Amino acid sequence: MKKSEIVLTQYSPLMAVDTELAGSDGSPIETTRVYSLCRCGESKFKPLCDGSHAQAEFVGEREKGEKPPVEYYEGKEITIVYDRYLCMCAGYCGELEAVFGTHDAPKYEPDAAPAEEIIATIKKCPSGALTYIIDGKLENEYFQATRIVVEKDGPLHCQGEIELKDDQSSETLLPNADHYTLCRCGGSKKKPLCDGSHEEINFRGE
Repeated sequence: MKKSEIVLTQYSPLMAVDTELAGSDGSPIETTRVYSLCRCGESKFKPLCDGSHAQAEFVGEREKGEKPPVEYYEGKEITIVYDRYLCMCAGYCGELEAVFGTHDAPKYEPDAAPAEEIIATIKKCPSGALTYIIDGKLENEYFQATRIVVEKDGPLHCQGEIELKDDQSSETLLPNADHYTLCRCGGSKKKPLCDGSHEEINFRGE
C-alpha cells in the first residue's frame, strides 16, 4: 500500500501524495496521485492551489509554537484527554454541556454523563484535541479510510494514516491520534494546524 503524505514548506501550498480527497459531503474529488491544496486562502479554485500564494507573498510561519502539556480529567469510568493546543473550536463538545461546559465557561466533568455519551461527543472532535482513556487504554483511532475531507468554509480534515512533513517540525505538534486539521484560510497562528481563525475572518471556500 502506498504511503499517504502531506508535504509543505512555510512558503508553499500543501502537497498531498497518494491521499484521497473528499468534499464536505463525503463524495470523492478527482485528483492526480500528487496534487496541491491551497492554504493561503486566496486560490480561485479552492480547495486546489492556483499559485495565488506567490502573488500574495504568503508566509506560513507558525506564530504560536509552544505546546502546553496534555491534560487528563479522570472519572470513574472514563478519562477525558485534552490537548489544548490542538483545539480549533469546532464546538461539538458544547453539545454535552454537563461534561464540557460552554465556550465561555469550559469544564471537564467525566462523571457528569454516561461514558457512551462522552465517547460519542469526543469522536466528533475533528482536530484530535479530545481523546479518551477507558479500561486503561487510550482510544484515539476512529477512521478506517485514509483521506482528506474539505470542510465548507473551514479547514482540511486529515483522517487515517497521513504523515505530515514540513520545515517547522509540525509533526511534533500532531495529536496522538489518527486525525488532525490543517488551516486553509491562511489566518491560523498555529500553521499549518487550524486554530479556528476561519470563523473570525469569515473564510469562504468550497
